[in-house]
Amino acid sequence: MKKFNLAFHHATPHGIVAAFNIPDSPDPVPAEVLERLHPEEAVFARALKGYRQVQFVGGRLAARQATSQLRIDLPPLLSTERGAPDAPEGLRVSISHKRELALAMVSLSGPFQLGVDLEDYGPARMNIAGKVLTPPELAEVRTIEDPTAQWINTLLRFSIKESIYKALDPYVGRYVGFKEAVVRPDLEGRAEVILKLSNNEGPFLVDARYEWLHGHLLTSVRLGNEG
Repeated sequence: MKKFNLAFHHATPHGIVAAFNIPDSPDPVPAEVLERLHPEEAVFARALKGYRQVQFVGGRLAARQATSQLRIDLPPLLSTERGAPDAPEGLRVSISHKRELALAMVSLSGPFQLGVDLEDYGPARMNIAGKVLTPPELAEVRTIEDPTAQWINTLLRFSIKESIYKALDPYVGRYVGFKEAVVRPDLEGRAEVILKLSNNEGPFLVDARYEWLHGHLLTSVRLGNEG
């Protein structure tokens, strides 16, 4: 499979998604690929090493593709001090990576922040359940008899929490633990979210969604101040 090329693009209720194939290798990104970035992004990328460089480049290529679907010319998309995409005024941008895929979601800005996460279905890793689920969530998952369905339900909650934390970060500026959110997915591609933030930030309104896309689980969150 050719690397650093478009894998797919897709429209969601939260924004435009684009994904690029990336190599599962720490080898330096070829110069001809770096030249496809904005010059300021290329300078930033050349200072990175290994997988960080590969993921940065893939994520920026994906963000540029997604933004082009909005007919907007994306200025240089660098990183904040906390490592998130430093989106320009007028846009919200969130990026996620898997071993061989970099994905970006882009939307026009509004009174919210955006978070996106991409996960593979397998292999099942039910050992993470106790680490990422609250006791009520864990009890709900354990009522599911089918092991595959139990894993998918756990993965859904994990991924939505990853999206929540990305959307929360611009507001709280700190690491948010997995036990600070309770997630209850429905069967319609949405999820109820109850935040239990340890520093009592908020309150926030959370719109969480998910879908199965090209062999992956895609989750996204729009999160804003309540009121």
